[in-house]
Amino acid sequence: MISFFLFVIFLILFIGLFIVMAVLGFVRSIFGFGKRKPKTQASENDHFGQSAAQRPKIFDKKDGEYVDFEEI
Repeated sequence: MISFFLFVIFLILFIGLFIVMAVLGFVRSIFGFGKRKPKTQASENDHFGQSAAQRPKIFDKKDGEYVDFEEI
């Protein structure tokens, strides 16, 4: 009998917690709490500490990629 009451109490607590989390998630989505700010291009650095805009270009647009071809 006591185990049945404990089960009912835990079930009510679980459902109540689920409802509270759903309401908080809805309020957060409306007001935008906890959203991450998008990263800017300047803050995205490669592992050498230079952004893509600061690196010197190796190839021009005129240069193509040459691949050695060997006929079999």
